[in-house]
Amino acid sequence: MKSSDRLEKVAEFNSSISAHSVRILLEANGVKAMVVGDVMNETGLELVSVYIHAEQVETARVIIRDIPAASEVLIPSWVCSCGAEVDAGFHCCWSCGEETEDPSSEE
Repeated sequence: MKSSDRLEKVAEFNSSISAHSVRILLEANGVKAMVVGDVMNETGLELVSVYIHAEQVETARVIIRDIPAASEVLIPSWVCSCGAEVDAGFHCCWSCGEETEDPSSEE
């Protein structure tokens, strides 16, 4: 196995939503990521892990450490035109997919 094929765990969560949020942030910044353990994690007792290629660990750690906090400041929670409440840090509505027009305004 080549070292570029080796995967390394960079984060663990009790919820699939948190793990997939981190995966999306990593991939939006060029780091291919995989979530493991979310298929049967309905109880919340098992940990859901995020894995990446070993050579991207340092980059991923910077992204995980810095981007979630920054995105929550840049994109506060908002109410979509469909009526759904969208959590801070997300620019797309979880219900209908609509994007927020002005991420700096609170509705």
